[in-house]
Amino acid sequence: MSDPFVIVQEDVTASFEQAKTLLVSWRKLNGKRRSPQEENEYQFMTDEVYSTANSISADLDELQETIDVAREAPEDYGLSLAQISERQSFVATGRKALEEIRRALAQPVSKAKPKAKPDSGMSDERRAQNEHHTVEFNHHQMQQQVLMEQQDEHLDSLMYTVRNIHGIAGTVNTELDDQAILLDEMDGLVDRTQSKLTAARNTVNKFLHDQSSRSLHLILILFVAILVLIVLIVFT
Repeated sequence: MSDPFVIVQEDVTASFEQAKTLLVSWRKLNGKRRSPQEENEYQFMTDEVYSTANSISADLDELQETIDVAREAPEDYGLSLAQISERQSFVATGRKALEEIRRALAQPVSKAKPKAKPDSGMSDERRAQNEHHTVEFNHHQMQQQVLMEQQDEHLDSLMYTVRNIHGIAGTVNTELDDQAILLDEMDGLVDRTQSKLTAARNTVNKFLHDQSSRSLHLILILFVAILVLIVLIVFT
């Protein structure tokens, strides 16, 4: 029987992969001036990422509830404290990755600013102000780009951790299944051995009973013979 936690865990991992792919496409549209068609696509992407994030959040809440229940009596569910801790780590890492996705969606990205047309009659002061604003704008764009790259790296790291924990949990679940099979085989072997021991004990008991009966018969025969001899000696 499959572990329900592992099944939901697989769904969460797959949803994170889907969210990451959608987020890449969303950022491409978010950082540019969009045509009406691209705007529709952008809105669709936004809704999809939010929907996926909400689905992941609900799954993580469900996993947390199962962990809380199992923590009260782990032996009832065949879990060790180490396994429960590992599952808690998966949920905690998943929440961090989910927070990164939501933070990325909330991060405002400046749209490309149209290039100003040169004005031969522009004063030096006005030109200096425009250049200053351009420098500030470019600097702001660079900061946002660096921030997005850092978020991507952090999200990649969290996703890698989520996949690793999921892989470890799957391996542990397989080992538990193998151990359960081994225990069943051991139970069968013990039952067969018990049956053989019972048969052997019955055989020994029967043998001892037969021997006891024979010994009793011999004693009676000897007693009768001795009694006869005594009678003969007395009356002769």
